[in-house]
Amino acid sequence: MFTCLIVSILLADKPLTFAAGYIPNVQFLPFYVALERGYYREEGIELSIDYTVGSDIFKLVAQGKIDVASADPDGLLSACQQGLPLVHVATFYQNYPLAIISKKPVHSASDLKGKRIGISGAYGSSYLGLKAMCDQLGLKLQDLDLVTIGYTQVAAMRNGTVEAVVGYANNEPVRLAEEGVETHLYKLSYQNSFPGVGFMVNRDKWEKDSEPIRAFLRATFRGLVDVVLSPKECFALVAPKYLAGVNPDPEASPEYKVLMATLPYWSNLYTQKNGFGQCDPSSWSNLSHFMEVQQGVSFKDWQDWVKMDFRWKNMP
Repeated sequence: MFTCLIVSILLADKPLTFAAGYIPNVQFLPFYVALERGYYREEGIELSIDYTVGSDIFKLVAQGKIDVASADPDGLLSACQQGLPLVHVATFYQNYPLAIISKKPVHSASDLKGKRIGISGAYGSSYLGLKAMCDQLGLKLQDLDLVTIGYTQVAAMRNGTVEAVVGYANNEPVRLAEEGVETHLYKLSYQNSFPGVGFMVNRDKWEKDSEPIRAFLRATFRGLVDVVLSPKECFALVAPKYLAGVNPDPEASPEYKVLMATLPYWSNLYTQKNGFGQCDPSSWSNLSHFMEVQQGVSFKDWQDWVKMDFRWKNMP
């Protein structure tokens, strides 16, 4: 009996908490597919998704209170530069889907100079991304009439209170199109791109025993591959259970259109050649250099904070 108890304990799934950093959303479809198809359990993981963790997520992961969390790369680099024991272990979005969303095309500085541009706030990844896009155009923030609008990008564009907004290429344009509002996108070029959202963990835990996190990553990217290959099937499978209030019919759901607009940020030429889990390292170089210029502090140690050995190549 004692032996059976030991075996049961050894075979029990390991609890693991993932801090999503946002409410249940179609962007988490790969996690839901992996849950529904038992991929986490096959890896010996009992996954819990925490949607409530806020801006203190970096400290909670550093303290070991959260196992793994979503992290914007610029926030991760800043936290590491300040001495928090964190490491980035995998990239989920190949590049950041930030864009200047406008009703008229933006090709040059003159198309934006003096224009009224709405942004959620003068902080964070959106603000940094706007600076980078302005730099690409040869503009400075002072050249814009920049206004803080919170998270009202769709309403601001619909009502014409601004001429453009800083938002996400896979979200607001889809919502506006549903309302009959045509938009144009201006983004960082691939050569200037920044990495997208990825996964961060406690550095000490990773160095001591990385296998539980690697198991989480294997299951998650297995779910992501399923979504990339069969988005309609996966959406119909998990939407009724995990996305309350969302129309589960792919043919009629705006959320499915958001999913389809998101796929190019999960899978691109780089992942087709190198597998999932990491982005082009030049994106990290771009980000660290731009942050150094903007903040006046060194991010030369970024390669110590970004682990690039995990790859998931199981793509037919």
